[in-house]
Amino acid sequence: MCKSVMICLVILASASTILAQNTAKSCVDATGLDFNNTQFAGYWKEIARNPAPSVTCIDLSVGFWNNTNMLVNVSHSANNQSLYQDVNEQANITLVTGQTSYNVNFTGSQQQSVGTIKLLELVSDTYLLGCSYTDPANASTSAGFILARYNYSASLIPEINANASVKYSNFVNGTVYNVTQAGCFASSAAQNLPMIAGFLALALLLIKA
Repeated sequence: MCKSVMICLVILASASTILAQNTAKSCVDATGLDFNNTQFAGYWKEIARNPAPSVTCIDLSVGFWNNTNMLVNVSHSANNQSLYQDVNEQANITLVTGQTSYNVNFTGSQQQSVGTIKLLELVSDTYLLGCSYTDPANASTSAGFILARYNYSASLIPEINANASVKYSNFVNGTVYNVTQAGCFASSAAQNLPMIAGFLALALLLIKA
């Protein structure tokens, strides 16, 4: 037993602090990264998502405009049974100093989708952890995702997922839903045009604004 009330309180406070530090945070509560970081620019593949993705072959291209806007082009299949990247979407994110989560509006060849996105960790300049949600009060609308550069190692995905699960509740140790990337294809015109056209269109809109 504790010999004094003060000692008991100190022990309880320490235990509570340790427990809080070891509790995985939801996407809503997690601390995000500043989006305005050129380390995020370039080409990415989405390699894993929890819960399981409904599409495959997810590629992203990220660029910046005058340090005020993040421009994102996304291509993917129409469903998880197809390897054909025939869906192309774009987002123009207006960056705000100190803001680490954004309501992102994707528009393109499918119905537009809106959700709040956070970027959580950049691992070895190769893997980018993030999460999203549509309703902050409903955990079932939230998802965790892992993006990777083209030179990523698939064998490291379980380890990265396990490490993320300690900090973020959107990732579950031992459970990884890989996003299919092998065998993906697009029409020869679509391989370059959607990306270039998307950036040019966004740039023109910004110039006219």
